[in-house]
Amino acid sequence: MPDFCDPSTRFHPLRSDEDAPIEDLMTARVRAALTWGQLQGRLAHVPAQVAHQFCAALARLLLVEALTGSGFSGANSWFSAWFSGLQPVPDATAHVAAPPSLVADTLLAELSLSAWAPLADTAIQIRAAAHFHRGEGAPQGERGDPPAFAVGEGAGLAEPPADDRADDWPLAALDRLHRAAAASPHFAPTERSYQLLPLPAGPVSFEQTRTATPLWALDLLAGALIARSEPATRPLPLPGAVRAEALRPELWSRERAIITAEAAGEAAQRLSDQLDAAHASVREVHEAMTVLRSTSRAPLLYRLLAGFGPLRPLQIEKALGVSKNGVRDLVAALVKAGLAERAAYEHHTIIRALPRARRATLAAEGESRSVETSSGATFAAFDAAMADVERVLARMETARE
Repeated sequence: MPDFCDPSTRFHPLRSDEDAPIEDLMTARVRAALTWGQLQGRLAHVPAQVAHQFCAALARLLLVEALTGSGFSGANSWFSAWFSGLQPVPDATAHVAAPPSLVADTLLAELSLSAWAPLADTAIQIRAAAHFHRGEGAPQGERGDPPAFAVGEGAGLAEPPADDRADDWPLAALDRLHRAAAASPHFAPTERSYQLLPLPAGPVSFEQTRTATPLWALDLLAGALIARSEPATRPLPLPGAVRAEALRPELWSRERAIITAEAAGEAAQRLSDQLDAAHASVREVHEAMTVLRSTSRAPLLYRLLAGFGPLRPLQIEKALGVSKNGVRDLVAALVKAGLAERAAYEHHTIIRALPRARRATLAAEGESRSVETSSGATFAAFDAAMADVERVLARMETARE
């Protein structure tokens, strides 16, 4: 492994006069370690149903943040439609390093190899369901490094140095990762570059857009890196654990360590919030699902929809390995129980879990069946209209003959 030099030991003209107080560092580390420890303690005893929904939500969070960090802005708003093949990625710009489908597939492939079985199994389901819209032609950026290369480079940084010494706090591996990334040409913030354009009024200097740095590849490895020194922990990815601001070359060592600890604590808290949501969701639907057969896969489908987001019937077939008729039966069971609804998007059917507020409204109004009826009526009207068009075209062809 290359001998990475800590950037904080080198002179930088933008560096502050002195490092941050040691007290601030200790406070940040204590908070981060406490949040991380609480999350890991809960995951050690998490029920399988909760783990499945939690992992589905985690996979979505990782995908959205990886796409956003790769230069595709606003990913949370268009992700579901794009993942289902119903909408291209909007606003693809010249500074992206790889097509979004390649970023997403690489990330899901890595998650499917996770040492934590619930995450690996869920990632396999989601990867099978992937139906990316591939109409976008994302240009190569200045670096042009493929996502798999970024993951490989991140894994190289994660290798412990030969003189690695035990540290007294559980997330010390993240400090080492940040120091290595700050010195890496693949992950360190790129320097600003300018282009001089000759204009009639005189030359003008424009700052060129910088290629997005694939920090998501480091987030993907963060949990596994921590687990090497803390074997009892679950090797979870930590979206948001590695921040570009922590890789700035002008930072002192304690300044960098404080940002690292704060980011790790916030990332762990976000996952803890997702775990809370998964627990609450499973509890809320338990009673509604008791009417289903014990062998039904409808609860599995609900957890996937509630955690990851809306899917098309074709995607459900691939994710769960069931037939078209099997999907229809599963969806019908969820709709009847008031847990899901059919909806129309660009003349396609999508299946989505009903939010708690929506379920409460339907229960209060006694309209739990109207969701299926109204959606079915929409598609029936569309099918009828298309049939009318086909009949008109057939008559026109007959008249020409």
